[in-house]
Amino acid sequence: MRNRLIKLSCVVLLAVGVIVLLSPINQQWLDWYLSFNSKLISAVVDLARVGLIALLIAGLLAPFEALGWWAGWYGDGIETHITCKFPPQLSAPTSESAPVRPSRYIVYLDGISQSSADYPQRVQNFLDTLSASLPPDMVFIQDIMAYSALNRPLTIQRPFATFWRWVNRIESLNPNSPLDIFVNLRNTFQVAVSTDNRYGPVFNRGTAQVILNSLRQRGYQSGVPITLLGYSGGAQVALGAVTYLKYALDDVPVEVISLAGVVSGNNGVAEIDRMYHLRGDRDLLAKIGAFMFPKRWPMLAWSEWNLARTEGRIQFISLGPVSHSGATGPIDPVTQLPNGYTLSQRIHSPWPNVGNCNVYFKG
Repeated sequence: MRNRLIKLSCVVLLAVGVIVLLSPINQQWLDWYLSFNSKLISAVVDLARVGLIALLIAGLLAPFEALGWWAGWYGDGIETHITCKFPPQLSAPTSESAPVRPSRYIVYLDGISQSSADYPQRVQNFLDTLSASLPPDMVFIQDIMAYSALNRPLTIQRPFATFWRWVNRIESLNPNSPLDIFVNLRNTFQVAVSTDNRYGPVFNRGTAQVILNSLRQRGYQSGVPITLLGYSGGAQVALGAVTYLKYALDDVPVEVISLAGVVSGNNGVAEIDRMYHLRGDRDLLAKIGAFMFPKRWPMLAWSEWNLARTEGRIQFISLGPVSHSGATGPIDPVTQLPNGYTLSQRIHSPWPNVGNCNVYFKG
């Protein structure tokens, strides 16, 4: 709860700072600032202003990585032809001397706390449990850096890689450290890029290329359905990539599972075959997301989001008394619900029948 309040306070301070710096009341702010006689207070105010300006600049620079990818600085565009090869676990010969055809590929896109290729233990436990619950003919992919069009961690080959490694080191020593706010803010800016009508198509095409590359590396075969499982901001990234994946893979069936997702409804909605929006009753961020994006407002009945809901392609499923993250979040392996199941059991148990809305929960 303490970390959540700190993060919320930082977001509020950022908004207030932008208003102060970019509005006529800036002159009043300067008069108040010059009235200080204390060097300590002046230093604190200076640091706060520098921090707010730095965040503003970081937000303005957020689209540049995707734009660089689009310009061809890092690689090619989306490929529509995939060389088929079978993953090792599916390549053993059967009685008919033919490899087993996967029934589905499941791609996991992590939340906004993702900074490196190594997941926190809590997330890894969730993924291990999920992987073990899947049928052997399903291929589970979990090597995606959801907030980079280059599939590049924050800790490698970046100008501030040293800083991000330092943040990760502190987080590993003290999981309750508030430093993860820096990672969250950086990745939140990337989610904002994904929702933007100007830069979103570039970013979303880049992440679709990342997903496509991982599918190819795992032996994707034409026509096999794909499920994108996105947690928190990863759900928006998944939704944004759908249009380009279907184009690249000749309109293959694509489902999206939004786990406590914050999604805009601006892109990808018209192309999804089905979307399951799983959220807890105590998940304030997911609820705020529904108000932040006008296309999700019920009064806009003609928006693609609401049309998809009317057609039954988007289904909302309650996780019960679950919050957005932490010990009471949807991927916590310990906390128990009133029915006796842990949060992870409630999500994992139904997975053998992916594709049917009613099987996502047990009981």
